Amino acid sequence: MPTLGIVALDAADYALAREWGCDHLLLDRHRELETFAHSGANPNTLEVWTSVATGVGPGEHGLASTGEQGEWRNPALAYASKVAPYLLPKAARVRIGTWLRGDSGDGTGDGVELTLRQTSHPHLFDAEGRVVRWWPGVTPAEHLTETWHWLNLASNGEITDDELWRRLYGNAGLELGWLQGMGHADVAVAGVHLHLLDAAGHAFATHPERLRETYERVDRLLGSVREHVDDLLVLSDHGMQVGWIDGDDDPGFHSFRALASTTLDADPPASVFDVREWVEARADAFDSERERGAAVMDTTEQQLRDLGYLE
Repeated sequence: MPTLGIVALDAADYALAREWGCDHLLLDRHRELETFAHSGANPNTLEVWTSVATGVGPGEHGLASTGEQGEWRNPALAYASKVAPYLLPKAARVRIGTWLRGDSGDGTGDGVELTLRQTSHPHLFDAEGRVVRWWPGVTPAEHLTETWHWLNLASNGEITDDELWRRLYGNAGLELGWLQGMGHADVAVAGVHLHLLDAAGHAFATHPERLRETYERVDRLLGSVREHVDDLLVLSDHGMQVGWIDGDDDPGFHSFRALASTTLDADPPASVFDVREWVEARADAFDSERERGAAVMDTTEQQLRDLGYLE
C-alpha cells in the first residue's frame, strides 16, 4: 500500500536550501512555510512542532515554552526539576542536569532519562494507519534531549567534536532508517523528526562551508528515503540566521524561513497551522488501499514460550 512519509526537518532554512540546490529538501513542489514565535522573539522547536501536529497554537495545545521543556522520568527528579527554577539559576540547573545524565553513548546517563513534554490535544497521527516517532510535543523525543545533552558535553570539552558528530549522524540514521522501514509496512502516514540541521545551524552559523556540507549530506539521506516511501512531505519549524545573509543580525538564532516541500501533485501547506488539515485531506487516499485484515501468525503461544520470547 502507498505510504506518505513526513520528515520534520528541524531548522531546515528555505533560503539556504535554495542557495545550495538541495533537491531532496526542495522536492517537486516547495515554498517558504509561514511559522510563528510565541514565548520569545524567535520560533521555538517544541511550540512549533506541536502546532504542526495539532493545527493549533500553544495556547490550545498547552506546550508554551517555559525554558524547562524537558521532564525527568525519575519521579524524584521530576519533582526537583519543578522547584529548581525558583531556587537555582538556569546555568546551574544545566550543569546539574548534564552531570546527572553522565556521558553514556546513548545519552541516558545510566538510566537517568530526560524526555520532552507531550500534548494531550488531538493530532494528525492519532488515527489508525498513521504512525510517528521522535516528534517533539507528540512523543517523548529523547533524541532531542540527547542532542542538547551532547552539545553541552562538547561545549564543556567532555567529548570531542568528532564524537559529537558521530552521535548526531548516528541518530539521523536511526530516524530516517525508521521511516524507510515504515515505507514497507501497512501504514498510510508515517512522521519522523530529524534534529541534525538544527545542531549544525547553531554550530556553523558563521562557517558556510561546514553548514553547506551538512545540508548536502542530509539531502543525500533524504534521497535514500525517497526510494522506500511512495510520497514525501518535508517540513521545517524554522530556519537559522547565518552570517552571510543580509538582515540576519543574530547568527545562530532561529530564523522565520521555514520550508515545506512535497512529491505530491499539490501545493504544500502554506502555514505550520495548515499542515494537519493538508495531511488529513490526503490521508484517506493513502488509507483507502490499506489492508485492514489482521496478519496471520502461524507461531503458537506455546512455541513462543519455548523459544524464550514469552515468560
